[in-house]
Amino acid sequence: MLCSSTETAISSILQAHFSSRSVGSPAQSYPSYERRGLSVSVYIHGLESNQQRNPGAAGRTIMSYQQQIPLMTKGHGDMLNITEQIATIVTSLGIRTGTVNIFNVGSTAAVGTIEFEPGLQHDLPAILDRLIPPSRTYGHEQAWQDGNGHSHLQATLLSPALTVPIADGKLVLGTWPQIFHLECDVRGRRRTLVITVVGD
Repeated sequence: MLCSSTETAISSILQAHFSSRSVGSPAQSYPSYERRGLSVSVYIHGLESNQQRNPGAAGRTIMSYQQQIPLMTKGHGDMLNITEQIATIVTSLGIRTGTVNIFNVGSTAAVGTIEFEPGLQHDLPAILDRLIPPSRTYGHEQAWQDGNGHSHLQATLLSPALTVPIADGKLVLGTWPQIFHLECDVRGRRRTLVITVVGD
């Protein structure tokens, strides 16, 4: 349960919001909510909807930014190093501390981190094919007969999303790891990555 002071504060915010709008009036941009010197800015697809800096004690601005990156893959087992693209987005925003989330839209491709060198570029898809080989016996194949039941399972095993910390304006990856995108489907695909950055 909320304490009485919290309930009062929420009630005041809601009353102030709804009393400032009349029925049929055009939609207005929402203000950032500030508390204890902390203000929140929201960015959607690279467009800033609101940004305020509270001159209070903390003087920090928390920012949320989202962008889509298109990719073209060559087919099953194709690995792409996307580290530089992600790092460029983070650097351009000027965020010093936060996180970046990389999400592959779709169910037959994955993202992760690995030492991106020729040996592992071969080894990762190869071991996935040994663990979850192409087969017509999967339930997915029985339903759809599209030849990519193993693709769905491999992508799910690895994960379609990855979150990386940001410290001192840089991705915290360590010395050797890089961010990769792996195509698990049986053919080349046009992929979309959604990149979401939150921080200050």
